[in-house]
Amino acid sequence: MRVLVADDLYANQFLLNSILEELNITNYKNVSNGQQVLDALEKDNYDVVFMDIEMPVMNGIEATQIIKSEPKYNNIRVIALTAHNLEEFEDKFQDVQFDSILEKPYNPKEFLDTLKKLNLM
Repeated sequence: MRVLVADDLYANQFLLNSILEELNITNYKNVSNGQQVLDALEKDNYDVVFMDIEMPVMNGIEATQIIKSEPKYNNIRVIALTAHNLEEFEDKFQDVQFDSILEKPYNPKEFLDTLKKLNLM
């Protein structure tokens, strides 16, 4: 599985990378904003993007809307990562078409359950 981690905070990237490695997922790349996500998708193939919502340059919502509007990205799953209240977040952004949403702070079991639910593991 090829994973793209999008978060503007190094500490969050480190935590996500640690969780991925705990799950024996070692084929991942880190980026810091939505534009870098789109640039990375143009260069390489990824199965899933863990997308932070609040990022500079282009936020996760804008990047996800672009990904979901492009037929060439149909097979890419986008999992939102948010510190917002999950119920409020789901209501506010239900039209964005995230494949799943994880609320911060998260743990390896939640990641594994989400990946299994999306048939990625």
